[in-house]
Amino acid sequence: MQEIQWFPGHMAKAKRQLTELLRYLDLLIEVRDARIPIASHNRDLDEILGKKPVIVLLNKMDLADPEVTGAWRVWFAAQKIPVVEVNGKNGRGIEAIWKVAAAQFVGNRSGQIKRLGVVGIPNVGKSSVLNRLLGRGAARTGNLPGVTRGKQWIKYKGFEVLDTPGLLPPKLTSRTDGYKLALVGTIRDEIVPVHDLALYLMENYGGKLFAGDDSFPEQLPAEEQLLWFALKRKFLAKGGEPDLNRAVMALLHEFRQGRLGRISLEQPPTAGSVY
Repeated sequence: MQEIQWFPGHMAKAKRQLTELLRYLDLLIEVRDARIPIASHNRDLDEILGKKPVIVLLNKMDLADPEVTGAWRVWFAAQKIPVVEVNGKNGRGIEAIWKVAAAQFVGNRSGQIKRLGVVGIPNVGKSSVLNRLLGRGAARTGNLPGVTRGKQWIKYKGFEVLDTPGLLPPKLTSRTDGYKLALVGTIRDEIVPVHDLALYLMENYGGKLFAGDDSFPEQLPAEEQLLWFALKRKFLAKGGEPDLNRAVMALLHEFRQGRLGRISLEQPPTAGSVY
């Protein structure tokens, strides 16, 4: 897969915007997808943030393998990166964010304003996390000086949170990362052919998705596995032929909704591997 500049203009604008806003912020909260903690991180952030403290949120924890997420928690701790597992839809884990954020300011003089920004690539659930984070008790405190109109501070729990921080789409240089992002819905299906996506899912994760089904042909090629899925679900076209198009869409939809189980697409890097 060639490098995909799927929103190149938007990416450049968002990068400039975030760089401008950064000088007003004391702490960044980065939302990632718990199923792909590395692929859902835009490495441009590393350059932009410098030494600015960051808390990583592993969102959609309910869709990821809990054992793998636990391994990620250990890995991030080893990197000295604060991490919180959350579910932006039901609010699980959200309150822990405030405690972890407060811990970043231990030693600051009492009453000092602490300003936060929430960032993340598209479709990792940043908006749902932000809404849960602020709750109904949040109060807007005014426009951000010197920045585009409409950006406001929201005061809550002793912090001020920027309500519309810049977003950075992922810069895709890896075929594998592209497939992972497409599988979790970050990249639109028009960008990566859904048939290829379904084959990638079967080839790399079919054994986990259908581990409880003894009839799953784990040793056969992905095409045969997809055919098995179509026949298993009785997706048939006219004449009784397997309807692979329907099978592809059903497979992807059920995976994204967590109906095939809690599956993580990435494991923490091993010792000596590159992050």
